[in-house]
Amino acid sequence: MNPFIRFLQQYSHLGPAELNQLQHVLTTKKYPAGHTILAAGSVCSHIAFMVSGKARSFFIDPSGQEFTWSFMFHDADSRFDNFFVHDYNSFLTRAPSPLTFTAIEDTEVALLAFEDLRAFIAQSIHAATLASKMSEAAYQTVHKRAFTLLTLNARARYELLLREEPHLLNKFQHYLIASYIGVAPQSLSRLRKEISQP
Repeated sequence: MNPFIRFLQQYSHLGPAELNQLQHVLTTKKYPAGHTILAAGSVCSHIAFMVSGKARSFFIDPSGQEFTWSFMFHDADSRFDNFFVHDYNSFLTRAPSPLTFTAIEDTEVALLAFEDLRAFIAQSIHAATLASKMSEAAYQTVHKRAFTLLTLNARARYELLLREEPHLLNKFQHYLIASYIGVAPQSLSRLRKEISQP
């Protein structure tokens, strides 16, 4: 079974006909390390589910500074948002994404096009329920991420990462972790030393 379909089955029971329909519209694509999966200013036309590899999304502020918005990977540490390589707001609204998505290592994704998802939802109550649950999860993820960046200082953001996503420290480079919590690499080094001291 396609890994994306296996993942979706956790959220809604899809019958044989629905699984068959979904299987026929899913495609897969591979991206080499360093390749841009979605460029800022482009409309996100597919839901992309991580099958293997690592990727990240980032934005560049007006001063030219780069900030990592999220990390994508598929393993035992993955949470809901780590599985998806897409800008869900751009996907729903058809508006250009402010984010760029790049493959950190060779990456494979399962793709579901906007038009195919719309057709699937229109024909299946289970699919409509599934889409609603996924929208709720996506909203909660974005809300928490934005609230964290706006309300917590650098130390608190790093402590939150240590509590909720310590595995990221072993999966991604130091400078990417720094940009994820919104600090310079040297500031992250200082925070790590301060917190590791008794």
